Formats: sequence, structure tokens, C-alpha cells
Amino acid sequence: MSKLNLSRQLVLIPALLVLYWPLASQAAANDPSQRLLQMLDYVGVDYPPTVENGEVVDPVEYAEMEEFSGEIINLLRKMPDHENKRTLLADAAQIRNGIVQRINGEEIRRLTQALKEALISNYSVVVGPRKAPDMTGVQALFESNCASCHGIMGYGDGPLAKGMEPPPGNFHDMSRQYTRSIYDLYNTISLGVPETPMISFAHLSDDQRWALAMMISRYSVTEEQLAEGKSLWQQGALRTYFKELHGLTGTSYAMAEEWSQTAGYSREQGSAVLAYLRSYPEELEISDHAALDTSIAMLATSLELARKGDRKGAHSAALSAYLDGFELVEPSLVVVDKQLKLAIEKDMIRFREAAKKGSVEQLEEIQHMLVVLLNEAKETLNTTGMSKQAAFFGAFIILLREGVEAILVLAAIMAALIKTGRREAMKYIHIGWISAVVLGIATWWVADNLIQISGASRELTEGFAALFAAAILVYVGFWLHNASHSQRWKKFVEHKVDNAMEAGTLWVLATVAFLAVYREMFETVLFYQAMWVQIEAGSEQSFFTGIAAALALLVVISVLVYKAGVRLPIRQFFQINAILLFLLAVVFTGQGISALQEAGIVSSSLMNFPRIEVLGVYPTAQGLGLQLVVLILGVGLLMYQKKAN
Repeated sequence: MSKLNLSRQLVLIPALLVLYWPLASQAAANDPSQRLLQMLDYVGVDYPPTVENGEVVDPVEYAEMEEFSGEIINLLRKMPDHENKRTLLADAAQIRNGIVQRINGEEIRRLTQALKEALISNYSVVVGPRKAPDMTGVQALFESNCASCHGIMGYGDGPLAKGMEPPPGNFHDMSRQYTRSIYDLYNTISLGVPETPMISFAHLSDDQRWALAMMISRYSVTEEQLAEGKSLWQQGALRTYFKELHGLTGTSYAMAEEWSQTAGYSREQGSAVLAYLRSYPEELEISDHAALDTSIAMLATSLELARKGDRKGAHSAALSAYLDGFELVEPSLVVVDKQLKLAIEKDMIRFREAAKKGSVEQLEEIQHMLVVLLNEAKETLNTTGMSKQAAFFGAFIILLREGVEAILVLAAIMAALIKTGRREAMKYIHIGWISAVVLGIATWWVADNLIQISGASRELTEGFAALFAAAILVYVGFWLHNASHSQRWKKFVEHKVDNAMEAGTLWVLATVAFLAVYREMFETVLFYQAMWVQIEAGSEQSFFTGIAAALALLVVISVLVYKAGVRLPIRQFFQINAILLFLLAVVFTGQGISALQEAGIVSSSLMNFPRIEVLGVYPTAQGLGLQLVVLILGVGLLMYQKKAN
């Protein structure tokens, strides 16, 4: 650079300072929160080196700290009234008094950090961009606007740095970056720092300033931190703290280390995770499927509890990894990659069982495989998305799959009522299924708006409802088959009003209708809720078209089953319906046991057996065993009745 250009820059810096500072001051007057947070950041970073053992090391810098601590109180007074404003002012006064008393620098750093967090929380200050900034060309932007003072590599050794007071910041100096968030850097770039050569760069676009702040925050990151942070993040570390972009941009290394200790990790591991996310913020936007992040986080929690010997806690966390995480994504994943869905589900079962009684080494191995599969699921869903075609078929398949069983039960019972000439009793069936639909919608609304229904509660509801329905179906099937004998049918017809279908029997049928529909309704609404947030813009109509198509097909199926039943001879009708209800009882039994296994109530022993979800067949010894019992019971009852008749 020529001496002439250097001289021009030396003249331009004060000129630009005079030009931009009033604009930045006006912005701060309109919204004091931004300037207030900047002042707190500046004091937290620059006070510690000015005082040592109660003695002032740098009188000029110390005088500036006194001035800025007073400005913090003034700016805080300008903030809107808030129920906690008095407490915040007291905290600001404590910072000022601490500086006057020349207390330890680390204590002032802690106090300013705490006040920053309280301000952001109480006033809901937005500390992040709407989306991750475009980093294309940010190095050139830095070189043209910042390198003359801070140097090409950010060491504070630019050509204009010599003799500058205070000297330009060294972005590699962790002691200065420790309490600074990306938002703090953005604030400094946007507002500048009064009475220093650091001018405001408000003339740059908001995205450019965020990009510069993001890049500057990475200078202090090491390769070792990146490698460790990546490994920890993939295992679920601190995912409950970093859910959105503003959680990243508003967090300093000091905050991350405190969170890390609270979560059971070391301080260094917290810094490593933050360093990794600052370098790869797109990790927070790789997918909208937060449920998968929940799974990964809970798997890590389960493993950590197992290492500490807390097997009960480890199993509970393992259940949450499936119920409060992966299960919510199953409807979407099964549409785009069913084999991946089945692989994850199988390993989830293995992990739950290992959490209860397996070795820590076995648990670590399964957890590692699951993390790989869950990240693959995130990328698959993010890449594939819920396109129009996927939205249509997903909505269609879910409703058709869940609705067929309920339709078969309802159609069989309604046809039986027609056969017996009890059309007036149809109201009991209508009461049952309509109540189920209403309660299903109400349950969804309550879970979405009033209380949080856990995944375990959902599975318990579905599991016990399925088993109860299976028991009643066995009873109704036995009753129907008993009525199929000609002599019993004659007696049934003669006394149908007084004896055969008394109110108790009708309410049993209504209960069957209710249970058959409610459990399917509850599960369908849950799946649709999970799908809706994953549908691409413009695919909403395809989603609703899929629902309409499934409803239309279900109506056709119900009409066909109903008409076929009505046209059958009496004896054949009752026999076929009895067999159908016994088979549905077997299906419901398998589904009920599977739900209770997912809720952790029943253990799971995997077997080498085909998985046929539509028939309620799952490859576990417990489910298959109970289904076999129900099947034998049904066959035994049928054979006994045949022999007795």
C-alpha cells in the first residue's frame, strides 16, 4: 500500500467516525436494547485487564469502564417498563459499584454476562438473523472493510493498527472472545464503539454484518475443537440448548461451558460444541425434524445414565428417544424410505433392551449405529422433503391403513343388526363411533394446546384400548358364532326383543365401535400433525387430496363389506363374521402388545419372523406368543360350539 493511500485512510477514519456515529446513536436512541447489550459486552471484555488485585493497571481504560457502567444504567432506565426492571437496575448498579470498588475482573465479567442474559430473556430481544447469513464473499468483505486495522487474518496487526488507541482487537485472543457471542460482534460492527477508531458499519446490509460477525467468531476456533464438537453434536450433546439459529448467535463460550456442566459434560466439551456450530451453522437448519434431534439427544442421555449405573433412568431416556422423537417422524419416513424406518425401529428396540440389562459397551455400539441412521433419516427427509406426491401418498396410506380395521368392525356389527331386524339399535353403533371421532379430535386439541401428552401416554392409551377391544371382539365373535346354529337362531329370532339384544349387549357393541375408531383416530391425528410441519410449500392441497381419496375408498370398502354381509345366508353370515372378529382380535392383540412394548411396559425379545404391520404381526416373542394364545382360544371356542351344537 502506498504512503499516499495510507495517509488518506488515516484521514478518512475520523471523518467516517463523525459521519456514521450520529446515525448509530439515533438507532440506539430508538432501541436502547442494542446499545445496552453492546455496553455490557464491552465492559465484560475490557474491564478484567484494567484492574489487578484491586489496583488500576490502565487508568485511561478504567475511566472508560466507569463511564460505560454509568451509561448502562442510563440506557436501562430508557427501556420500557417491566415487572423485573427494578431488579435489572439493581444488577446494573452492582456492576457500577463493583467497578468503583475495583473488584476482581472475573466477577464483573460474570455480572455483565448474567445481566445480558436477563435482558434478552425479559425483553425478548432478538439476537439472531432470520436465516443463516450467506457467507459467499465474506472474506473479501472483511479485507475491504476490516483488514486495514485488524489484519488479513484477524490478529489486530493491520497497516493502520500501529499507534491506534485502543489497539484493534485480536480475534484469536480467547480471553477477549470468551464472553462474546456472535450477536455481540454483530452489535459492535453495526454500532461501532464510541471514542475509539471502531466506527459503525451500518452502511453494510444486515446480512453482510451478520456474515462478518459469523466469520470473526471462527478465528478463535481450533481444529481439535471442531473434531470434538462434531462428534459430540452427532451424539446429541447440548441439542436442547441449540435448537434455533438465535440460540447459536446469542451464546458465548462462557454460556456454553455453563450449559455443558449442567448437562453433565465438561466445560471444554461445551466450548467444542459451540465452536463446531459457529463453523457449521447449517447444522441447525439441516432439517425441520426436531423430533430426530430429540431422539439423538435422549440416546446420549440414556448412555450417560447407563455409564453412571442408573439403569432405570437409562431405560426411561431410551423410551423417550423413541416415543418423543422418532415415532413422530415415522409417517414421513415410511413414505420415502421404509427400510430405513424399519432399521431404526429395530435398533431402537435393541437399545431399549440393552439399556435395561445389557453392557455399557453394547449400548455404546447400538447408540453409535442409531446416531448414524437418525442423521441419515434427517438428510433423507431434508433432501426428499414432503413433495406433492409424497404428501398425497403419505396422507392416503396413513388414513387407509388406520381406517380399514375400524371399518371392518363397524360394517360387521351393523350388518349383524340388520340381519336381526334391529335397525333401531344402529343408534348405539353411531353413538360409539361418533363419540370416538369427537374425543379423538378433542384429545389432539388438548395435547396441542393445554397439556403435553408424552409418547408413553400415547402408547399406553393405544395399547390398552387395543387389548380391551380384542377381548370384547372375542366375546362378540363367540356370541355371533353361537347364534349361527339353526336351533339357536330360531330361538334368537323369537326372543330377540326381550332377550337376545338387551341394552347391555347393545352397549357392548357400542363400546366395540368406540374403541375400534378411537384408537385409530388418535393415531391418525397424531401422524397427520407430524406430517403437516414437514410438507413443502405448495403441497398442502395434495395432502388434503390424499385424505379425501382415502376417505372415499374407506366408504366404498364399508359399503361392500356391509352389502356382502347382508346378502349372505344367516348361518354363513354369522360364521364368517365370527371368524372375522376373531381374526381382528388377533390383529388388535399384536398391535396392543407392540404399543405397550414401545411404552416400556412389556419387554421385547426380537425373533427372526416376518413383520406384517397391517395384520398386527411384529417379530417379538411376547406379541407373537399372545396372538397365538388368542388364535388358539378362538379356534377352541369355535370347535367347542360346533361340537356342542
